[in-house]
Amino acid sequence: MLILQAFYWNCLDDWWNEISSITEEISIKGFDTVWLPPPSKGMNGKNSMGYDIKEHYNLESKFGNKRTLKRLIKQLHKNKVEVMADLVLGHMLGGKKEWNPHFERKTYTKFEEKEFPKNHLHFCHECGGCSSRNSFGETICYYSDQEYMKDELINWASWLKKGIGFDSFRLDNLKDMRWDFAKEFADQFRDNTFMVGEYWNGDDRILQEFIDHSQINLFNFPLYYSIKEMCMDPFFPMQSLEGISKKNKVNFLSNHDIEREERDFNKDAIITNKELGYAYILFQDNPAVIYWNDYFKYDLKEKLDQLINLRKNSSQNPLEIVTLNDDIYHAKRGRYNLIINNGYDEYYYSTLKVNGRDYEIFIED
Repeated sequence: MLILQAFYWNCLDDWWNEISSITEEISIKGFDTVWLPPPSKGMNGKNSMGYDIKEHYNLESKFGNKRTLKRLIKQLHKNKVEVMADLVLGHMLGGKKEWNPHFERKTYTKFEEKEFPKNHLHFCHECGGCSSRNSFGETICYYSDQEYMKDELINWASWLKKGIGFDSFRLDNLKDMRWDFAKEFADQFRDNTFMVGEYWNGDDRILQEFIDHSQINLFNFPLYYSIKEMCMDPFFPMQSLEGISKKNKVNFLSNHDIEREERDFNKDAIITNKELGYAYILFQDNPAVIYWNDYFKYDLKEKLDQLINLRKNSSQNPLEIVTLNDDIYHAKRGRYNLIINNGYDEYYYSTLKVNGRDYEIFIED
């Protein structure tokens, strides 16, 4: 599975039509899934990226509307590309003020959307039944009022699949959500829907605990942080990459949050030798994400096309490690070989020279 994250923070208005113009190119290049930003109306209207969700069933947003979204999905499906919806399930913003008897004051918890109304009953009132508390907006309570929010969020996600045409889900900010809800939500879709969650934590142990509980795939943040060190430090030991769990993980090197501001001023962003990281993750068995700016903005497109072709041509063969040490990662799939040299010195394999801080692809006769 090769996913194109098809947006960046504050991407252009009318974004559904922008992507519609390149659906054939996306397919030809080898992407089989496109990850779109949250499609529902946010509190900030035309200035919203969708993470400040206000009206679940209202698809009027800065990106377009229900008609242009369905047209985009239809075009992607025509080109044999599936479409991933970004689901915000933990919080809401933009409600009207109402009296909240739980806190004996007014809160912004009245949402009058006809298809999915909510009030103070449906948001956290610090009852002590869980430890989840979102720092962004009003935290959803899934189990109050006879599990109203849990059931209606499942109904909304089902509508996005059956009524709008989405194929898979990205689950936003699982770190601040109840684990029992995450599992129960996923149980409703896991038989026919690929899902990947964002649990932003660099501790591999914590991510594996969540995966074991929920059976939800997660973005591989521990691997991301290690690859960031590798790309920016020639003394990083390459073999440590193989010590990070890849079970039920989706590999990536950037996203809209990591590069929310200018890349070179963001402490979490990989700003040098990023192609080394992409060479590594695109040769693994795991699903992988290529970030929009890496493909369409930065000077990586030619190298990424080469690595995508390597992935397509070699993926039917098992991955074998040939050499693994502090500086060198050499792996092969059948006749297809990848050597990453993270050290300063040149590396020779037979007659092939691999420059320091570079990689080479070669195909055996």
